Amino acid sequence: MRARTEPTVPLRPDEAPAADSEEAYREQTLRRLQATAVEMGVTAVLGSAVALLARLLIPTPEYLVLRVLLLPLTALFAYLIVRAPSVRTYGVACMATIATVSFNSYLGALGTDQPLIYFLPAAAIVMLATSFFWITLAQWLGGALACYAFFLPFVLDPTASRTDTVFCVLFAAMALVTSFVSHLRMQDYQRRAFDQECRLARLSVTDTLTGALSRAEFLLQADRAAGRARAAGTPLTLLYLDIDHFKRLNDGHGHAAGDAVLRGMSEVLHKALRNGDVFGRLGGEEFCVLLPDQGEVEARALADRLRARLASVPRPDGPLTVSAGIAGMRDGESVLQTLHRADLAMLRAKQAGRDTVCVAQDAAC
Repeated sequence: MRARTEPTVPLRPDEAPAADSEEAYREQTLRRLQATAVEMGVTAVLGSAVALLARLLIPTPEYLVLRVLLLPLTALFAYLIVRAPSVRTYGVACMATIATVSFNSYLGALGTDQPLIYFLPAAAIVMLATSFFWITLAQWLGGALACYAFFLPFVLDPTASRTDTVFCVLFAAMALVTSFVSHLRMQDYQRRAFDQECRLARLSVTDTLTGALSRAEFLLQADRAAGRARAAGTPLTLLYLDIDHFKRLNDGHGHAAGDAVLRGMSEVLHKALRNGDVFGRLGGEEFCVLLPDQGEVEARALADRLRARLASVPRPDGPLTVSAGIAGMRDGESVLQTLHRADLAMLRAKQAGRDTVCVAQDAAC
């Protein structure tokens, strides 16, 4: 009995993780921001309440009742930020929160001697504090408009001094630019973190040499495919492949030559299989192909086509050949049991002289 290496299962090179997309990136960013959005909401409500109390210290406070009513409205919008099911809903809730906070500050500035100067700190703080919480550039622009729309009446007020207006416009512009840069930097950080997670996710489920699925990931996908096959009453077949005389290749020509053959075999599998098929590397020179909706007859025809294509893969000691075993999943059988029968069929192909195909229930290859 030959020594067996522990099988591992390959992920197809074209199968990037579902998280590796713009939509997934924004969804992940949304969940991360929602985890800290509670603090933003509490800060918004408390900040508005403190501004309201501070306004009471100034003579002739106005719109007190309306400003008090805006506090629970701000809290409601902040709650919607945390519970938003989508990026779009999240953006709308954020803009609504900013609008209520800015409106509260606008009302507090009315009736003061220098409303522009009173409102300016609130507008700058709101923009800078929320720059990290926008997911898209469009959301940032919407937030800026929601905040600075209340800034325009004071800027256009003919009674405001030219000095105050120029100073406040310049200060507001600086806050706007700083907020924009902060937003871009946070987006860059989020993107880098997302890309790193995607790379780690790919490494955790793939064989780095061939791009095939790892054993654990292959078996996981095989179990899912088996469940679908049982529910639909469709066939599911495993094709077990082993490169012939691979140890002789490594011993005689070095492991670099063996690695090149493994990569070549993976490329052939990738091009020859259907989109729904999955293949994995089950050991040093062993691969397994999962064939949903195909029986053993179709799997044998595929195995013969693969053997013909694999013969074109460069190998320094002769043509590349493989021994193959085929097993269709039986009723009540687990994926591991089917894999074991396919493995035994492959061993029979080896014993029959290699470069051949055996089906599990056949008495002979």
